[in-house]
Amino acid sequence: MKHPAAAIPILLGAAIALLAVAPGARGAEAVLVEAGSAMSYSTNLADPGGGLAWTAAGFDASAWPGGTYGVGYEAASGAQNLIRTAVTVNASSVYTRAVFTIADVTAVENLLLGADYDDGFAAWINGVEVFRSPEMPAGDPAWDTRPALHESSNGTVPSYAPLHDISGTGIPALRGGQNVLTIGVWNGQIPSSDLVLVPRLSMNQPPALTRGPYLQQGTPTGVIVRWRTDVPTPSRVAYGLAPDALASIVLDPSPVTEHLVALSGLSPDTPYFYAIGTPSITLAGGDTDHVFRTAPPPGARKPMRIWVIGDSGTANANARAVRDAYAAFAGPRDTDLWLMLGDNAYNDGTDAQYQAAVFDMYPALLARSVLWPTFGNHDSISADSLTQSGPYYDIFTLPAAGEAGGLPSGTEAYYAFDYGNIHFVCLDSQESDRSPGSAMLVWLQSDLAATDREWIIAFWHHPPYSKGSHDSDFDPQLAQMRENVLPILEDAGVDLVLTGHSHAYERSFLLDGHYGPSWTLVPAMKKDGGDGRIGGNGAYRKPPGGSASNAGAVYVVDGSSGQVGGGALNHPAMFVSLNLLGSLVLDVDGSRLDATFIDAAGIQRDTFTISKNAPPQALVHAGTAIECESPSGAVVSLDGGGSTDPDSHPGTSDDIVRYEWLLEPGGAGETPLGEGPAIAPLLALGEHRIGLRVTDRMGDTGMDTVTMRVVDTTPPEITLALSRRVVWPPNHRVVPILATVETRDLCGPPVVTLQSVTSNEPDDAPGLGDGATVNDIQGADTGTADFAFSLRAERARLGFGRIYRATYAATDASGNVSVAERHVLVPHGARRR
Repeated sequence: MKHPAAAIPILLGAAIALLAVAPGARGAEAVLVEAGSAMSYSTNLADPGGGLAWTAAGFDASAWPGGTYGVGYEAASGAQNLIRTAVTVNASSVYTRAVFTIADVTAVENLLLGADYDDGFAAWINGVEVFRSPEMPAGDPAWDTRPALHESSNGTVPSYAPLHDISGTGIPALRGGQNVLTIGVWNGQIPSSDLVLVPRLSMNQPPALTRGPYLQQGTPTGVIVRWRTDVPTPSRVAYGLAPDALASIVLDPSPVTEHLVALSGLSPDTPYFYAIGTPSITLAGGDTDHVFRTAPPPGARKPMRIWVIGDSGTANANARAVRDAYAAFAGPRDTDLWLMLGDNAYNDGTDAQYQAAVFDMYPALLARSVLWPTFGNHDSISADSLTQSGPYYDIFTLPAAGEAGGLPSGTEAYYAFDYGNIHFVCLDSQESDRSPGSAMLVWLQSDLAATDREWIIAFWHHPPYSKGSHDSDFDPQLAQMRENVLPILEDAGVDLVLTGHSHAYERSFLLDGHYGPSWTLVPAMKKDGGDGRIGGNGAYRKPPGGSASNAGAVYVVDGSSGQVGGGALNHPAMFVSLNLLGSLVLDVDGSRLDATFIDAAGIQRDTFTISKNAPPQALVHAGTAIECESPSGAVVSLDGGGSTDPDSHPGTSDDIVRYEWLLEPGGAGETPLGEGPAIAPLLALGEHRIGLRVTDRMGDTGMDTVTMRVVDTTPPEITLALSRRVVWPPNHRVVPILATVETRDLCGPPVVTLQSVTSNEPDDAPGLGDGATVNDIQGADTGTADFAFSLRAERARLGFGRIYRATYAATDASGNVSVAERHVLVPHGARRR
C-alpha cells in the first residue's frame, strides 16, 4: 500500500530546482514544481529549431537562462502579479525545463498537474507528453502553434485549478532519481498583450471529498453509493449494522474521481451505517449521519415517507427555506426516498450548477435517503436524453434495466422502480417522443400492465393541468402529456401524478377522463369533487386491493420549491392553487396515502388523502343467554377483540381505531353501552339486541349484532304461614284467617297470588254434625294478592275432621312459579286437636 512521500527541496545552481522524495516517507503531499520554483527557459520570437528535442530528458539546456515560475509578460495590465520571470513581449512561445528528484518511484500514488496560463500549454515528463490544455490543437506543437485564446486568472496569486490527474501517463514516465518536467506555453495571437505560465506539479495529494456521498437506485437488497473526489483514488465503502461495526467492505481499486460503488446482498428494510473513502483514508461516514435503510420487501405494506420537490434548482434562500421547513416538519422521522420533478439546477443544468443546487443544498439528506430525479427543460440545456449524456445523466444512476423493479426501459430518460407496495413511474416530458406508439409510451403501457403493486405514482416535469406560470391549454408539451399519456395511466389505475415546471402549487380533485383543454372539463370527469380531506368532505376513495382502472387520480403541480411564478391559478380541475414556495410530503401506510403541502414558513397549506381502505369487519363474541344476577339484571361479557381489518398489519387489528357498543342499534332506542375491544355492561332482564361498530383510520365502519337474553330460569322461593292452624270448637262460626307469605328471588320480587282455598268436606255435608250451612269459605279472592279469608268452624259427624287447604303461588318476571300450601284443621274431637 502506498502512502504520500515527504518532500526535501534541493537547489542546484540558479536555474534548476531538485526535489528529492525519500523512500518510505509516505502520507503527505509533495509539491514538485510551483510558483517560485527554479527553471530554465527559452523565449521564442523565432524558430529555435530542433522540433520537440527540447522536451527530452537528456536535452542540453545549458545555454538557456535561468529563472523562476511564473514566466511570461504583461504588456498592459492584468497578469503582472503572476510574473516573476519576464520575457520579451509578443513572444510566440516559451519553453521551460525544471528538474525534480524522486528517490523511490513506488512511493508515488498520484501525480497532479495544474497551471495558471495564457493562452495554451503542453507538458512532458522525461520526454513523454503527460498533458496539454484544451486550447492546444492536436499534433506536435511547433514554436509558433496558435492555441485558442484563454485568459489567466490575472490574480495576485496563481490559480492552478483545475488540477489534472496525470498519473496514468506521468507515473510510468518517472525515474528513480532525477526527472525533468518540460512545459511550453503558446500565444494564441501575435501581437498579444500577455503570455503567462505558472505550473504546479505535485504527487501524493490526499484526496478531498468534493461531492456526496449520495445514494442511488435503492432496492430491498442493495443501494448505490456515489461521491466525487478532487483527485482519482480507489473507491471503498465499509458498511455494517452499527457506526462502529463496519465489517463489510466493497473495494474498487481503479483510481477515479467519480466514485460509484454498488452494495448488494443486503437485508430488506434494514438500516446500514457506512463510510466512504480509499483503502487508507475515510473521507466521510462511520457515524450516525451516514446511514440508509434498504427498501422494504416487494409489496410490503408499512409506513413510508416521500419528499417531493419541483423546480428546486435555484440554489438560493428560497430553496433553503423550503428545505428547512420540511426538515422542521419531518423532525426525527426518516425520509424513505425523495423525488425531484425536474429543473433541478438552474439555469442550464451544468455540473457546477448541480453542485450548488443539489449537493451543496441537501448534503445531509443525500447521505441518508435515495434520490430519484426526473428530467426538466433547464436540465436539458446541458444534457441530452437521446444520447443519455451531459451532467444530468453523468450525475444520476437510474434503473434503465429494471434493476429496482418494473420493466426495463433501456434508457435512464424514463424508468420505473418499486418501493414496498408502491410502483413509481418516471417519464421524460422534455426530450423523449411523447406521441402515440412511441418507445416511451409503449414501454409505459407494458410496465403498468406488469405491476401488481397497490399504488401507482407517476412523475415527470410538464404538468397536464396548470394555470400557473405555464398554461396547459396552450403549451404543446403539457397538452401532449395530457392527451397521450394520461389515458394509459388512468386505464392502468394510476393514483397520483406529480409534476413541476409551473412555479406554483396546484392540486386537483379526483379526476378521470379529462384529456382536453380546461373548458372541456365536465362534472362527470370528477370522480370525487370534494376536498379529499378526512376532516372535510372525506378522503378520496378508490376500490381496495390494488389499482382499479379509471377509478380516478389526483394531479399535483409541485413546482415552487425554488421560486414562484404567479399565473391565473384558476384551472377548473384544481381544488386548490397557491402561489407559494413549498414542497409536498407523501405518507403512505398500507391502503392510505396522505399528502401535505408545506410552505417555506412551515405552514401546512393543503392536505388530502386517497384511501383504498377495505372496511373493517366487526365480530362480537358473547353468549346468547345469561342468568340474571340481581333485580337490575346481569353483567354480560362482550368481546370484540376478534374484529379484523384487511388494512391492518399482519397479525394485528391496528387499523381499527374505535370500538363502539350499542344497545338496540339503528333503532329509536339506540343507546351507547361503552367503548373498547371488550366491555362488561349491566343488562336488564329480557331480550336485547347488541351491536358492535368498529371504525378504522379512514372512518370506514363495520357492524356486527347479536341478540342476548338475560334470563331467569330459577323459580322463586316461597314460604306460607297461616294465623290459625286449628279451629275449635266446631261451633259453626266463621273464623278469620290471615296468611303470611314470604318470597325470595335474585331477579326481583315475584307476584304472589292466592291460588285456592279448598275443603275436604263440602258445604252442608251429608249426615248429622255440620250444621247444614253453606258458604263455609268466605272472602277468598283467588287470583289476587288476598292474604285474609274466613273459614267456618264445623265438620262432618264422622271422620278425622275437616281440613281446609290454602294455596299461594309466587310468580317471577320470567313466569317461573313456586307454590306453597298450608291447611287449617277442624278436628273431629277435642282429643284430636
